[in-house]
Amino acid sequence: MIPVGGHHGTALIVIVILFLHPSTGRALEGVCPDAGILSANMVDTFCFNCLFPIRIAGISSSAAPIPEGVATQSFCSCAGFEWGVTVGSWHPTRLIEVVTTPGCSPTMGRRLLTADSLGSVGHGDHENGDLAFFHVHDFPFPLAPLLDVFGETPCSAGNHATPPYLSELDPSWNHELLAAIMHPEAILFAQPQAIEACSADAAAANMGMPIDSMIWCGGSWGYLYPYTGMVKATTGVDPRLTSLLAMRSRALLHRRGLALNTVGDQALCGGVPDPFLKKSHYRMSMLYPRAETMENHAMGAATSLWGLAQTLPGSGDNPVYLLWQWEDCCLPLY
Repeated sequence: MIPVGGHHGTALIVIVILFLHPSTGRALEGVCPDAGILSANMVDTFCFNCLFPIRIAGISSSAAPIPEGVATQSFCSCAGFEWGVTVGSWHPTRLIEVVTTPGCSPTMGRRLLTADSLGSVGHGDHENGDLAFFHVHDFPFPLAPLLDVFGETPCSAGNHATPPYLSELDPSWNHELLAAIMHPEAILFAQPQAIEACSADAAAANMGMPIDSMIWCGGSWGYLYPYTGMVKATTGVDPRLTSLLAMRSRALLHRRGLALNTVGDQALCGGVPDPFLKKSHYRMSMLYPRAETMENHAMGAATSLWGLAQTLPGSGDNPVYLLWQWEDCCLPLY
């Protein structure tokens, strides 16, 4: 996968990938639903409130949650200009699909590729639940340039110009041993004491600010390791499981250098690599099957706070989330 620079480049990748397989042009009715996201429905389902707060020169427009470690500078400079003011806001950057049908894209309303590793939702009680398996697709959000309140900045070209991620093409996504070899730190966090400590992260996430230093925890959603599509399921498809897998995929992309840290003074002229996911730097909102239209939620926030009515039979097997990322940047003063 080769990154393409700029917002237009990332949007182009989404279009080009539709032609990677001859099955692309055929919607799979009843198997691969059309979420209708990239249509006029976006106006009705998009959370415009989630673009706030806006932070300029260290002053925030409201008391709404902002990430830990935001830029402390008021003024700044980058290559190409000597004077600028620091700005920060939430940006809708990625669409993340969590599906049981390999290659199925609810966003596109069709199948992007064929694969043999079918997903399963799993059933059972807390002690005897079986394993569920999902695939994850991560695409650039094509409307992001239109919703950038600060327009073109030094950060616009590179922060989110990473290619799509399709777990069907990742051999470690359905192989726990291979995932453990690639991410050996998982062994350190598999102890009962470490897992029990995740209750603190869950409580913090429910308050809107997950604990970034607890890199092995997924808040109320579960344990973040291993970085695979397998989870223990107790109630079939539910937003907790699919949200956890969306978070895992983002953590995986950070480890591989395909996701950047866009928060803090060091990121004012463009994102910087960060091998570990900073949960407070992100928020999420469900777009499909039922959209969160008024607010988004912190990574790891209990589904009782936002997801009680967010699933539907059938279509609930293929939810689509919008990923929000806080971005600090240096806005040129002309």
